[in-house]
Amino acid sequence: MTVNSIHRQVVVAGGGAAGIAAAISAARNGAKTILLEYNGFLGGISATLGWLGFHDNRYRQVVRGIAAEFVDRLQQQGEASRYVLDPKCSSAVSINTHAWKILAVELAEEAGVEVLFHTHIVDTIREGDRITGVVVEHKSGRQQIFGDVIIDCTGDGDVAARGGADWERGRVGDGLVQAPTLVFRIGGIDRPRFVAGCKDPSNNYREWLSPHPDLWRKMMQRIDSEPLFITGGFAGLIEKARSAGDFDVPQSRIVGIKTHVPDEFLVVTTRILGLDPTDVRNMSQAYTRLYQQIQVILRFFRKYMPGCENAVLREIAPMMGVRESRRILGDHIMTAADVIEGRVFPDAVSMGGYHVDIHNPSGTWVHSRDVKAYTIPIRSLTARGVEGLLMAGKCLSATHEAVASTRVIPICMGQGQAVGTVAAMAVSANRSTRDVAIRDLQNRLIDQGAELGQGLGEPDAQLIERIGVLPAHDPEPGDSLTGEDERDAALIQSAWVK
Repeated sequence: MTVNSIHRQVVVAGGGAAGIAAAISAARNGAKTILLEYNGFLGGISATLGWLGFHDNRYRQVVRGIAAEFVDRLQQQGEASRYVLDPKCSSAVSINTHAWKILAVELAEEAGVEVLFHTHIVDTIREGDRITGVVVEHKSGRQQIFGDVIIDCTGDGDVAARGGADWERGRVGDGLVQAPTLVFRIGGIDRPRFVAGCKDPSNNYREWLSPHPDLWRKMMQRIDSEPLFITGGFAGLIEKARSAGDFDVPQSRIVGIKTHVPDEFLVVTTRILGLDPTDVRNMSQAYTRLYQQIQVILRFFRKYMPGCENAVLREIAPMMGVRESRRILGDHIMTAADVIEGRVFPDAVSMGGYHVDIHNPSGTWVHSRDVKAYTIPIRSLTARGVEGLLMAGKCLSATHEAVASTRVIPICMGQGQAVGTVAAMAVSANRSTRDVAIRDLQNRLIDQGAELGQGLGEPDAQLIERIGVLPAHDPEPGDSLTGEDERDAALIQSAWVK
């Protein structure tokens, strides 16, 4: 069955963090906007875990606007923690993910966004060098949805790829993407005993801090009173479990967040190597393996982790957290140097400050580089070689290394607000998004609460002294894989069913 085609001024494909912000921003700026989402809720992966990366590593808030508005509303409802500053991840907020999904729908409705749930994008409509719409399938059948501006927030760059736009995937050399994770929550934790286990230096609960006695001391002074904290360690306990045959997951640390819920822990420890996120059979096999890993990790928590003997499984995320997929090539490709050196672009429309956090595509741990507060130019959110196509989220125009910083939820929402705003301004003036005056766009974003550097000021010396900062070129904790293991892991991609 085919239903009639429709036209909207702005069409946003994908209702994750970037897509929600893009749609709300476009509608608030006067554009008739439709948001297409294949799930029955908004938020995507952002509706499954705590939000990281609102600040830079000098604890200045570099992401505001719609992303901060979400946090403010949830905090007012008692459904989110305060911002907790962190020497590695800059900051984090723990949220009630179900309250977040409700709020996303409320804000979209308040803005006048038309939302189509359970809607799958199956093709892209291109006329000459212009992307003019998408073809979707939903409960009512097949439908063509045309727009003056199309915004690809699918995460996988599906609209761009099907429309013939240029894209890349993975790291240089082998094309492998960052290892994905299926997040799950466990409850029934004895918080005081869990915290005591983190305080035990022999457990090395956070490997980024342990080489720095001053940072460790400052964290130990705060850990009892912080509503949440991040883990990335316990390697010794995992090795003990592995030796006993109790752990066969390709991750060597317990990564996760002790949330603001006293007896709850968000587990970010599952891992798949060699995934092709654009291959359905590959993805399907990955889910099977990830669900198997959840049982292994849950048993590990009960047997080996302090205060977790009575841990129970509370929730499994409805989707895998794919950290990297297609990256649409834009008018500018952001590089590692852009983020590490904190480049300020003349056409900046959003900011970031999260470290370069590469979940090793062929190993167990992460490769990390700290960054300076950086800006994201509108050119990296504009698809090159075509008209009418913008993008936001992890499919922005960036290298494998740069997207490892720009991919986190708050930064994706900042990008979404930027493209939604420029799309609305373009359709209002009946011009190309490339022809919107940069200064007018920046002023509009600032008026709407976005941070483009105008409000940062100088770092707070007292705050830095209280929290502490990592050295600029801090050595990385080692990966437990040997060179042979890593070569074997790099072959995993070829072992998937073709």
